Amino acid sequence: MMYSSVTPDHLVNKNNGGDDGDYISAILTGGIPHPTGYPTFTLLGQIFLLIPLGTPYFRVALMSGISAALAAGLFFLWLAKVILKDEKYAILGALCAAIGWGTAPLVWGQAFIVDVFALQALFVVAVIWWVTLITRQPQTAREKVLLSFLSIVAGLSLGNHITIVLMAPACLAALWFARKRGMPVRFLVVQILFVAAGGLVYLYFPLRARNYPPINWGNPQNWKGFIWLITGNPYQAFLFKTPFLQFVQRSGALARLLLEQASIPGLFVGIAGAVLASLPKPPLRWLLWWVCAAYTIFALGYNTIDSTSYLIPAWFAFCAWIGIGAAWLANLQWWTRPVGFWGALILTVFFVARAPFILPSIDARQDMQATHFIENYLAIAPPNAILLANDDGDIFPLWYYHFGLKKRPDLRVVAVPLTQFSWYQETLSHNYPDLRLPPIQDNAENWDQEILRLNPSRPVCRSQVIPDKTNDISVECPAK
Repeated sequence: MMYSSVTPDHLVNKNNGGDDGDYISAILTGGIPHPTGYPTFTLLGQIFLLIPLGTPYFRVALMSGISAALAAGLFFLWLAKVILKDEKYAILGALCAAIGWGTAPLVWGQAFIVDVFALQALFVVAVIWWVTLITRQPQTAREKVLLSFLSIVAGLSLGNHITIVLMAPACLAALWFARKRGMPVRFLVVQILFVAAGGLVYLYFPLRARNYPPINWGNPQNWKGFIWLITGNPYQAFLFKTPFLQFVQRSGALARLLLEQASIPGLFVGIAGAVLASLPKPPLRWLLWWVCAAYTIFALGYNTIDSTSYLIPAWFAFCAWIGIGAAWLANLQWWTRPVGFWGALILTVFFVARAPFILPSIDARQDMQATHFIENYLAIAPPNAILLANDDGDIFPLWYYHFGLKKRPDLRVVAVPLTQFSWYQETLSHNYPDLRLPPIQDNAENWDQEILRLNPSRPVCRSQVIPDKTNDISVECPAK
């Protein structure tokens, strides 16, 4: 569904891609990215690195493109085979919804970058299929094997992005309904065990942390570091902390975002699908409403600048309503003319036709800002310098080039905000044994300044994101 364009060979800021340097660095070094660690994404990324094609960034970003395309395909099958299977125009409705979902800037933009959200979209669709199969009572051996496979996939999804837990109420409701309809307890317990087996992907953390990779958030060799990492401790302060006035502003922006993704015709058809169309299986009626509400509320309440990416599952639900509305619309006639069919077909063609106009705005291959910054920085940095980085915008690109691509191994990169943590101090001591470091301590203050005092012979460079200009970074470096 419009994923033919290849992904970029460099770091990007577009499409909320500011974390790509952290992810790709962890994948290249066998490390652990920022909380919650994303073990499934990291391990799959290492598999994609084996593809003998393009740059390392391209190979891992290819995973995002493939994930988004698979998600659109499974979405189409779910609508056509489950939700609209008794409708005359099931294929047309499902096609309209899948193309509308896949070509929306919110989704399509994630197919170009190294980030977890395209893979998360695939996992959300897989969990929805799991809920569907449980609810429909699998009868054949093939259906039971498929359900067991999806149970493992559901467990693995926990290792991609923790927001998959928003699907837990839907999963529990499906289990309750399945048991109520007579599904054996033993079979349900086996599915839960398969989910738990997939969740064992988190064992990646203590195994990898033992080797002290340069990207080693939390150093989860013990329970303290493990819990700190998987609970997303540093980001809990943003959860449902959006001020009321900003919440109201975000709600208004959400309406504009929905219009941008759906277009005016798609918006009206989606509303019609949500209000007027009836689902053929009553137990699934609540599923789309839950997905839409849960992820919308989370995105509105999560107080970060990139929270719009969390709306992708909610957009999935709305596009399902577009598919339902399109199938309903296709049945309408004016006198004997099939005006509804032509209306639904025109909407589908419109979603395809708009793709060339959307592509320039989300094509991350044109975004060379981060790449130019880091290449120029490394070019001017004196030999054996200590580089003090102060923000994600300069830390992550430095990690990618220095650790991931092994450029300028003579430099010593220090992420100043992380020097307060003993796990980061310990990581520095293992990766830079030639660097004199202060004693390791928790909640350290001015630890970075102590490094400079203990290493007076090394030149010092400083980089800093300019306030109110998140794409601009100032660099202070002595002449070579």
